[in-house]
Amino acid sequence: MQTLFIGAGAMGGAILSRSLQAKKLLPENTYVTVKSEEHAYTLLEDFGVNASTQLPDLSTITTIILAVKPQVMKCVLDQLKDVPEGTIIISLAAGITLSTLSAAVPQAIWFRAMPNTPAAVGAGMTALTAYGEQAKPYTKQVVKLFEVVGVVSIVEESHLDCLSALSGAGPGYMFVIMDALADAGVRMGLPRDLAIKAAAQTMYGAGKMAVESGEHPAVLRDQVTSPGGTTIAGIAAMEKGGLRSALHDGVLACLARSNELGK
Repeated sequence: MQTLFIGAGAMGGAILSRSLQAKKLLPENTYVTVKSEEHAYTLLEDFGVNASTQLPDLSTITTIILAVKPQVMKCVLDQLKDVPEGTIIISLAAGITLSTLSAAVPQAIWFRAMPNTPAAVGAGMTALTAYGEQAKPYTKQVVKLFEVVGVVSIVEESHLDCLSALSGAGPGYMFVIMDALADAGVRMGLPRDLAIKAAAQTMYGAGKMAVESGEHPAVLRDQVTSPGGTTIAGIAAMEKGGLRSALHDGVLACLARSNELGK
């Protein structure tokens, strides 16, 4: 199997790196097309893959991962019009539907995947959807590719952009919250590095508890909020400041922007 990555930024690069480390892909059978010669040389040096600023011979490629921004997708699709029948193409671009992608390259077997940046450390969340009955026999193969970077959930396409706004962009929200918590620690007198470490580990631990226990977040919250205690006082102050509604509004704004880019 020969695989082509078009784009190898934060997301494409994470999937590429983890897949090679896990030996799900072999360097000699992996091609990467990027914008600059410098980036191509770095990929060649770091991973031993076939990296270039030009597309390889597409007749030899069985799987293509489109790790590009929605704004440049049309240009990329124009270059893929002659891929062989049955080529598996996986788009990571938010907002561009499978029907649009399939109309541009109808002979391909199409998937959309929405991973997030913790894929770089094997803790990603990937939502995956397939286009039509012809793609279903290949779903397990595509799932295995993304399992090397974390958890994979097969979803309806109607849910994909919502998950993009929630989990795809979610690490950005978490880093803002983490930074704010660390700032509070510094305000109280903690050294910056200790405050960041405490905030990061606390968020990591809370997420791990939620995943492994399967409990509703409200149940886990109640376990650390004693009647009249300190934690509930802190939560009440955050709620008064609009924390919950701000997170709601942020996710919805992200979805709205994704919809704009997909038009």
